[in-house]
Amino acid sequence: MSPRNPEIEERIRSAAQNTDKLILKLDTLTNRIDTARANENQELVEYYERKFAEASVEFMDGVETILDDWYELNGEARPNADREVLGPEMLTEIHNTVVAIVQGLPLPEHHAAPVADATALEDISPNALLRAEDQQTPGTGRSGRGNRVDLKG
Repeated sequence: MSPRNPEIEERIRSAAQNTDKLILKLDTLTNRIDTARANENQELVEYYERKFAEASVEFMDGVETILDDWYELNGEARPNADREVLGPEMLTEIHNTVVAIVQGLPLPEHHAAPVADATALEDISPNALLRAEDQQTPGTGRSGRGNRVDLKG
């Protein structure tokens, strides 16, 4: 079982709750962008796209904070971005840890190890996610509650 560290756990809990709120904000902004486009109101489209970009940066900062704190909670140094690969098992472990912290449950065992060789897994690092996000224009993705990340389990 991972050691308990109330200070780090509180930072993770707070970041997870803020990130969850940002998901709702991004969803709302996506819908507003779609509505402004449908109404052919370019000024509003641009305004909501700026707000979407700002919220996206804030969201990614929250994700990065959670990752930093997860490594710290497990007594590990976070690898440099060019060497960090988050495989499916590690993402599941991080998610389970965040859910346990948010729900006040015992922390799960720490098993997943960072993969140092980026060729070992498909590139799903935070940088790859950002590159994929940059290629998608706000408002063109799916919208609705189906896009929410379930931080509460």
